[in-house]
Amino acid sequence: MANYLMERRSYMAARPSASVINLFSIGETGFQLMMYLAVTYYAYFLTDVAAVGAATAGTILLIARIGDAISVPIAGAVIEKTNPRWGKYRSWLLMAPPVTAILFILMFTNFSAMNTAAKAVVLGILYVCAHFSVNLAWSAQTALIPVIGVEQEDRVALSSRRQQAVSAAQILLGIIAMPMVITLGGGNEARGFFLTVTVFAILQVLGYRLMARVSKPWVVDLQTEAKQTVTLRDMLKQIFSNKYLLIFFMVEVCILTARYMILGLNVYYFKYVAQNMMLSSAFFTVVSVGMLVGSFAGGLLAKKATKKQIYVSGLSFEVICFALMWVVAENPIAFIALNGLVSFGTGLANSVMYAVYADISEYSEWKTGKNAKGLIMSLSALPIKIGVALSGAIIGFSLAAIGYVAGAEPTAELTRSIILVASMVPGSIAALALVGVFFYRLDEKRVQKIRQEIQARKSAAA
Repeated sequence: MANYLMERRSYMAARPSASVINLFSIGETGFQLMMYLAVTYYAYFLTDVAAVGAATAGTILLIARIGDAISVPIAGAVIEKTNPRWGKYRSWLLMAPPVTAILFILMFTNFSAMNTAAKAVVLGILYVCAHFSVNLAWSAQTALIPVIGVEQEDRVALSSRRQQAVSAAQILLGIIAMPMVITLGGGNEARGFFLTVTVFAILQVLGYRLMARVSKPWVVDLQTEAKQTVTLRDMLKQIFSNKYLLIFFMVEVCILTARYMILGLNVYYFKYVAQNMMLSSAFFTVVSVGMLVGSFAGGLLAKKATKKQIYVSGLSFEVICFALMWVVAENPIAFIALNGLVSFGTGLANSVMYAVYADISEYSEWKTGKNAKGLIMSLSALPIKIGVALSGAIIGFSLAAIGYVAGAEPTAELTRSIILVASMVPGSIAALALVGVFFYRLDEKRVQKIRQEIQARKSAAA
């Protein structure tokens, strides 16, 4: 037992180097390319390549995304209830990605021999299974953040680098995805999508293996924690007794709902206000670059500011830009620039998102006496899925409220109404997120004290 404690202290004392942090974060790039291909092009694949019909495609995506959202906490629970041989969390970086790769490749397979109904059922099942496998690996790698980054500085660095990898993947996908589909397909879109997703799926496997490799020194067989029993009741308590988790969860839901509204409304703006659909490409490039620059700025700002201050700064910047957008958005260049600045604010705030979840996971362990980092960190994926669903619903209801009719003449009234929906509605949601941040009071000093108390308890128990 004495040797166990000495080994544990030596690993806890080790801090990740800059190269470890960078490699761990870069490892997510392949995964993000694969995921963004699905998010951006899977509806098109269903309607135009698999030819299942628009209504059927919508049904597949609705049911599958509900299943995906439900699978997030289930994946976190599976990780907490198991202890595989290569480490509680690290093992899933080795086991899940190959399965994910196979399922994503099958997702982008046109089963031409099947009738439409059978094809729809098979593709829907594949979507749900693929995303459950995704959630296992994704939850595991986020759970490793508080394991590798014990110190606040390291957690922030891991969080900001991962956000930078996400933003870079978005930009890269916009540049290479369709050229790859066209080139690899050689006139056959089905083959083009199949080969493109195969490349990205393989990169996903390699990226996760890189993450598993660099995280290995921090994965110690801690027998005391391995034997700990975490029941379903414990897991529910971890969630619903943790006020900081619930507050921050709602903040992230608002941030991401506003972001996906921006992305979803751009087509209406460029069709009816700017009357130039070609500007949509410039729009996506600017908002992606804005997010990337914001994540870099957040990492630098974290050296002098607290995580809460960074969130307040980023969200305040967003709200101001949305207000300006309402005033000047009739100018397409101003609209694009301000959306880029809004994305900068989002990137600034979310540069420390995973570090905040890591703090919350330790608060939960301190409060309940049970370590469930995998469960808590897995929940960071849920606001993304809720944000996608809410943004779509709010866009639909907002357009209905202004009397939008597809193909209508772009009158002055319609123009101002679309500008209102594209600026003040997501701006109001961002303002709600800003208000929510002020109720989050888990600061760095308290987290440090909590960490010390947890270690004292474990040392006493050993």
